[in-house]
Amino acid sequence: MDIRRQKPIVESYHYDMKKPEEEVETKLNVGFMPLTPPDAEYPKENSIIGARLEFTIAFPEFVLTGAVGQINHIVNQTILKAEDISREEADLLVAPLFDIVKRLTYEVTEIITDEPGIDLNFNSQDTE
Repeated sequence: MDIRRQKPIVESYHYDMKKPEEEVETKLNVGFMPLTPPDAEYPKENSIIGARLEFTIAFPEFVLTGAVGQINHIVNQTILKAEDISREEADLLVAPLFDIVKRLTYEVTEIITDEPGIDLNFNSQDTE
């Protein structure tokens, strides 16, 4: 898969203190949306895919929430719907989004705690 990426967008990133009695679950939602080419000159054999990661990451004392996204140009591959993207291709498309969340989390938690930041570890696991 030949991917030409546009600059990623951090739509939101929040660090919020958590009340001790508050129940919050960690949730990661990844979505893909084929986008319409900007003009008639766009190569017909290429596709444009929007990738988005929404997250809630719960810790004992705080919760991280937010959303990041990126527009990707896929060269020489036609993708008409999200189901046209394989698991391996999906992992490639969202890897930079997970990296952004990891980097932001490390820096923010380092500043807040005045200690080394939290190093998130996102692992893709097959359910087969």
